[in-house]
Amino acid sequence: MSKVLIVEDEHIIALHLKKILTNLGHEVLDICSEGNDAIIAFDKHMPNLLFVDIRLKGDITGIEVVKKIKEQYDVPVIYVTSCDTESTYIDVKSTNPIAFLKKPFDEFQLKANIEIILKRHVESSIKYNDLKKVSELQELNILELTETNSHLITATWRERELKDELQKTKLLVEEQNNKIMDSINYAKRIQQSIIPNKEVLDKLLGDYFLFYKPKDVVSGDFPWIYERGNYIYIAVVDCTGHGVPGAMMSLIGALLLNDVVNNQTTDKTPAELLNELHFGVVKTLKQDKLGNKAADGMDVALCRINKTNNKVLFAGAHRPLYHLKNGELIEYKGCKFPIGGMHYNNENNFKDHEVMIEEDDSIYFFSDGLPDQFGGPERLKFGPKKIRQLILENQDKPLSDLKNIFEESFHNWKADTKQIDDVLMIGVKF
Repeated sequence: MSKVLIVEDEHIIALHLKKILTNLGHEVLDICSEGNDAIIAFDKHMPNLLFVDIRLKGDITGIEVVKKIKEQYDVPVIYVTSCDTESTYIDVKSTNPIAFLKKPFDEFQLKANIEIILKRHVESSIKYNDLKKVSELQELNILELTETNSHLITATWRERELKDELQKTKLLVEEQNNKIMDSINYAKRIQQSIIPNKEVLDKLLGDYFLFYKPKDVVSGDFPWIYERGNYIYIAVVDCTGHGVPGAMMSLIGALLLNDVVNNQTTDKTPAELLNELHFGVVKTLKQDKLGNKAADGMDVALCRINKTNNKVLFAGAHRPLYHLKNGELIEYKGCKFPIGGMHYNNENNFKDHEVMIEEDDSIYFFSDGLPDQFGGPERLKFGPKKIRQLILENQDKPLSDLKNIFEESFHNWKADTKQIDDVLMIGVKF
């Protein structure tokens, strides 16, 4: 209930008010008959409700007392007075009281009016606080959406030819936060422009499958392929994170891989490309600067296929390669450090594996989103073992069928469990 200060120059009326308020469960902290005493009592007791007469003893009116107090504190006020001139009402309204009780009044009427007034004030305060919380929550949502938009703009910044349109998108999202998904879908189109399309893959790989299932609209995983002379470079790249942050890293990774291959004077091995990619990520993200502890980067499985003899070189950063040969599945492990970050003092040194390929052999490489997915009756990880099992059990089937088998197995395993990461897998048959 309320803690009340009564400011009333008629002592009998003040005691009458105190009695009624006390019976209603309120605590009367003090009674003052003069304005200056009322201001001192307010500072001393800090009540949360005032009952104020307009005419007081001394040279300060009740209205002046309320104005003085409300310069610092927003406290509800109920005026109790016998003065009812038009000018008085105008002065009273300027102080925003919650009620105006006119003297004289009988005890029953006063008690009923006080109960109604205070009940309405409490209800009004509750509604105000609820609206305030809703407003604060909406402001927080706007801030979060604006931050997401900022990530999106950074991710697409490197595509210089789209700078003007992205600026327009940024302004639109800042003005209308409910349009944020339009911007994310736009980023998806940009990301899809760096991913090799079906025509390119059909031409360079022939018999293959691509199982690609992003967790969100945009993805931190992406397939990459590049033809140079007598070689085809192909990779599965798994960037830090997923969604918009992962998409940002995927743009950086794709651009850096293209730069590394384009600028080489000789045909580099996968390990050499990974070493240069690592150096490029460190420099791009300024991870070699003092105090920068960012560990953003990517895991990569990278192959170089000789188109003449199908000889394959493989190098991996945290990712393996599976080689199906004569009914046996051989695993080539990647190195135990990623692309990017300074955990190894920038001394990451990737190694090549030579894979001897014969006709009807096949290779498989994938991001960690597939083996790490939780599901099944016991909510366990899909796991590398299940991947190897599916490859061996279906080795006589076309790769197009194997793709469908992996997609169906993943879907059934996940069931109603939330997808935890982007999923990417490539299989190639020779």
